[in-house]
Amino acid sequence: MSICVLRVKPKSEPIKKEGPKWDPSRLSDSSTFVLGSRANKALGMGGTRGRIYIKHADLFKYAADAKDKQWLAERHHMRAYLLIEEDIQDLSRSDEYRDCPDVRMDELKPFSVPQWMVEKMQRAMEAQRDADP
Repeated sequence: MSICVLRVKPKSEPIKKEGPKWDPSRLSDSSTFVLGSRANKALGMGGTRGRIYIKHADLFKYAADAKDKQWLAERHHMRAYLLIEEDIQDLSRSDEYRDCPDVRMDELKPFSVPQWMVEKMQRAMEAQRDADP
């Protein structure tokens, strides 16, 4: 029987928003995204709303504006934070989640977004990432 232990970073550690995962050029029209709520569920955090954002505060999350929310709603997606699918896939393969029986990656349901939204995400990522020392 495997046991999944979910650890939370101590509050004293600064949240790192730098490196390749925070490079806006990694986002393109072929990038796929997932709803934060689905990522939360896929990684076995169940109904604890927003837990993924607390536990993995270093993930890029995009808060949709009114135009984005309309586009998402028209395609039957909830109006939630959007996360990069690749980041969630990477987490699922990490030591922390690899053997966790509650992980259900089929819950992700990734999708693409239009280029205009990708460009807004790139600007948001640039604005949120740590300045180079």
